[in-house]
Amino acid sequence: MTSAYTSIGVMTGNSLDAVDAVLTRFENEKITDICGHTVAMPEEISDGFRRLKKTLAQNNGDIKSIAAAPEARFREIHDAYVSLVARTVNELIDKSGLAPNEIDIIGFHGQTCYHLPPSVAATGQQPCTLQIGSGQMLADMTGRPVAFDFRSDDLMNGGEAAPLAPVHNRHLAESLKQRGIYPVVFCNGGNTGNITIAYQKHVVGWDTGPFNHLVDTLTRTEKNEACDFDGNYGRRGKISFSLLKELFEQAVCTQKGENFLLKNPPKSSDPAWYKILPSLRDAKRPFEDRIRTAEFFSAYIFAYTLRFSPIKTPDYFLLFGGGWNNPVITGDFQKLLRGQSEVLPEHFEIFEKIKNPRAKIEWADNYGYSGRYMEARIFADMAGCLLNREPFSFPKTTGCRTPTVGGILVRPGEGNRQLWSRAAKGWQTA
Repeated sequence: MTSAYTSIGVMTGNSLDAVDAVLTRFENEKITDICGHTVAMPEEISDGFRRLKKTLAQNNGDIKSIAAAPEARFREIHDAYVSLVARTVNELIDKSGLAPNEIDIIGFHGQTCYHLPPSVAATGQQPCTLQIGSGQMLADMTGRPVAFDFRSDDLMNGGEAAPLAPVHNRHLAESLKQRGIYPVVFCNGGNTGNITIAYQKHVVGWDTGPFNHLVDTLTRTEKNEACDFDGNYGRRGKISFSLLKELFEQAVCTQKGENFLLKNPPKSSDPAWYKILPSLRDAKRPFEDRIRTAEFFSAYIFAYTLRFSPIKTPDYFLLFGGGWNNPVITGDFQKLLRGQSEVLPEHFEIFEKIKNPRAKIEWADNYGYSGRYMEARIFADMAGCLLNREPFSFPKTTGCRTPTVGGILVRPGEGNRQLWSRAAKGWQTA
C-alpha cells in the first residue's frame, strides 16, 4: 500500500443474517478502523436469496434465464437487497461523523449465489462465479464512488476467484510483524471457512470447507433457530466418530465427485455442494449429538487443512467471523491444534505433524482488528487497491495466471447497468 485513502467495505455472507459495513483509514502500512455498523437482514430478503440460490443450483447457475422469469422475483430481491446495503452505508457515514465527500470509495462485495471455480468444475464445464448487486444503484443511493464485482477478473484470469482475504491479511500482517507477531494464521469462520498463512514475505490462503453451514442448517430446519447460539445444543451432546468419518468422506464433494478436503490448494468451495447427509438428519440419533458432531467437524477440517501449510504450524492464530462465537467450535479447534483431542485413526499422523502446543489462538480483536468487520474490511482494502491499480490476487492465493487487479469502479449517475458479476455463467461467450 503506497497511498492514503478512507474506504467503506460492505459484506453480506452466506449466512444471510446481516449487512456488515466498516469505515477504515488506510495510510501506507497503517490500517485504522474508524467505526463499523451492522443492520439485520429481513427474512423476506434472506429467504428470497435462499430460494434464488436453490433455483440457481438446480439450473447450473444460469442467472440470465432465471432473472428473466417473473416467478423468480429476481429484480424484487435485488432491489430490496441493494436498498438495504445503501441504508447500512448511509447510517455508517452518519455514525462516523465524517462528511460523505470525505469517503473516497465504497467496496461492495455483493451476495454470492453460485460459484463453480476451476478446481471443482467437471470436464467440459466452464468455471464461473456469480455475485449479485448493482454497484451503480449503490453509488446513486449513497452519492459515493463504488467498487464492485471483485471476483470476476481473477476467475477470468484462470483463478479460483477466492479466497480474497489473503492479500488483506498480508497487509494486516505487515504491522503485526513489527510487533513480533509473525508468522501468523488468519482464520475466518463464516458459512464457509477460509485460512491465510503469512510467513517470510509470502502469503497463501484457501477455503477449508463448511464452517457454519451444516450447524446452521440443522438448527434452522429442526429447531427453527438461526444458529446454535453459544453452543447451547452442542455442549449437551457427544461426538460420534462414525458420523465424523462419514462427514469427512462424503459431505464436501466437488461436482467431479472428489473429496474437496483432500485437494491441494489453491482451492475454493461453494455451499451449493455441501451435503446434509441423511445420517446427519437421522432422528434416531439425539439432535444434541448430531449438532455436536457437526460442530466438531467444523473445527476438525479447519485444523486438518494445516497439513497443506508450507511451513511448520505457527504460534499465532487470529480468529474472525461469527462462527467462532460458538465456544464449542472454538474450544474444539484449540484442543485439536494443541494435540489434546481424539481424532480419526487414519488422521493421527497428520494431526501429530500439525500440532503446536504453544499456539496462541485468540480473537483478532485482541490484536486491534475487529473480527466482526474483518470480511467487510477486505473489500474496503480491495476498493482502495483498485483505485491504485494494485493486484489483490496472486498465483499463490487463488491460482490466477498473473497478479490480478479486481473490480469495477462506478460513480453516481454513470448509468452502469450491471446487476451481477461479469464472470457469471456464459461469460466466455458474452
